[in-house]
Amino acid sequence: MKLVTLSLGCLLIAGLAGAQPAGAPQSAAPQPATQDALHPGNGVKAPRLLKEVKPNYPASALNSGITGTVVLECVVSIEGACGDIRTVKALDSDALMQEAVSALKQWRFAPGEKDGKPVPVIVTIELSFTKAAATKAPARGPTLDSASVVKPGPGVTLPRIEHEVKAVYPDDAREAGVTGTVQLECVVLEDGTVGDIRISKSLGPSLDAEATRALRQWRFKPGTRDGHPVAIQTTVEMSFDLR
Repeated sequence: MKLVTLSLGCLLIAGLAGAQPAGAPQSAAPQPATQDALHPGNGVKAPRLLKEVKPNYPASALNSGITGTVVLECVVSIEGACGDIRTVKALDSDALMQEAVSALKQWRFAPGEKDGKPVPVIVTIELSFTKAAATKAPARGPTLDSASVVKPGPGVTLPRIEHEVKAVYPDDAREAGVTGTVQLECVVLEDGTVGDIRISKSLGPSLDAEATRALRQWRFKPGTRDGHPVAIQTTVEMSFDLR
């Protein structure tokens, strides 16, 4: 039974009728062994998702271009917690697999039932990792053009790049011969990390996503106003040239 498909911010539920946000149990008893758990069907009611925690997309996996779907099997206990987690389908990144398992351990469910009583139930969960989904993660700090963001002007010193991550040429764009420059606006936060990003000049979905992914990992010496670090809005260009 496919229970949940997660794409780093997009939760699609199949077979979990009436999933509602709700508080999770504060503690959970030791998890039952898989051999003692039941499968949904034949009078066994599937668990219902209450709390979902999204996994982080490890930078090492992003930099290596690792994308795809992790399939995990687990037992949802009568307390609604996930235990006895087993990998059904893995991706070639230890860090990514650890993030998937760590996130799943924090999920909480209304337990499955049989004859009206809670029972441990085996479920299968898919976690999909895609670059496009990673670029849609909520931004840290103030948004572009907001009152909390400083723009270049008198008394303002612009951020200076200290660590740059190169964008990887997506295969589809390379094969199609797409070249040019992606222009991005971003907020460089007071700690030198990158917050909100938007595309102001596009080269298409895959190149835009790759430029955004790379920019999120850049680090700056923060900009200042009157000598104090501030969140500053700036423009970055990334060129894609087949040569």
